[in-house]
Amino acid sequence: MSGGWEASLPWAVRFAGLAGVLLLAAAGTALWRRWALRRGILDLPVARSSHAEPVPRGAGVAMASAMLLGLALLGEDSDRRAGLLASIALAAMLGLMDDLRPLPVARKLAGQGLAALPLALAFPLPAALLPFDLPPGLAVLGSLGLGVLFMNVWNFMDGINGIAAGAASAVALAGLGAAALGLAAPGLLAGVLLAACLGFLPFNAPRARVFMGDCGSHALGIALAALLLQSRTPAEAGVLLAAAAPFLVDVLGTLVQRARDREPLGTAHRRHLYQRLVRSGYSHASVAAAYAAWMAGNGLVVAMIEAGTGQGIAAAVGVGLLTLLAWVWLSSWTGRRLAGQGGG
Repeated sequence: MSGGWEASLPWAVRFAGLAGVLLLAAAGTALWRRWALRRGILDLPVARSSHAEPVPRGAGVAMASAMLLGLALLGEDSDRRAGLLASIALAAMLGLMDDLRPLPVARKLAGQGLAALPLALAFPLPAALLPFDLPPGLAVLGSLGLGVLFMNVWNFMDGINGIAAGAASAVALAGLGAAALGLAAPGLLAGVLLAACLGFLPFNAPRARVFMGDCGSHALGIALAALLLQSRTPAEAGVLLAAAAPFLVDVLGTLVQRARDREPLGTAHRRHLYQRLVRSGYSHASVAAAYAAWMAGNGLVVAMIEAGTGQGIAAAVGVGLLTLLAWVWLSSWTGRRLAGQGGG
């Protein structure tokens, strides 16, 4: 399996490697914070911000570097691994450019497509994600779209302390749970992703001393797309999709709401469910923890159903529909609550 462990590595070395990824992400985040403070690389609060003070941004470079090093040293050597590493590096570099000097939307979108291309060429859309085979060109295009989608989803959802890294950790945990239940091979990418996020989180939650910035959200998004594209069975893909569903539903559902209300889709806003919950009075920590628990719970429920009954795809569809219904209800409830508070 491309992206998997180097077969000759003993388990002790594997665990030591993941511990090294965690420590590297933590040390890199601390160093980046100090450097960003000296250089004035700060996220300044604006009307739609969920923070009130300037915070150093761009620390996702530490997570991305830790992931790249872990995958390079611990993974199988293959052309497909090269595509994975190239896309994570390009996605992080694009995000860092945007953190240092914001890019126009069209240029950023084009850059996301270029960043996702090596991954798409290495991992065309697998049969595990579809009930039929696609022509090679369409399979690559599908993977390209998935990579761009996940980069933007994690970028849009990275608006409060701990939510983006916590959610990525939850999806990785669901993937590792699927492996523990025998539904997937032990995944290096899931382990490295989880370790990098855990190294970063203490600096970002419950109080944000640093932000990952677009560098981090882009790297997490492309890594999560890769995790899904590496799925070898429908059961594994179902677990990961169910885990990611709350983020996917929040972004796509909010987009539909804004289009329905004829809002300019390129403008900043505060209409995501997680933003409404914070505006309703809930803390960043409680909202981020709720999303992480929701996502990990979705994935692990589907994994257990698949392991017990073999009905993982039906379970994934059911969990996805329940996620959509929960999002619709919560969006309506927060809307009424905000209206009662005079918050719009």
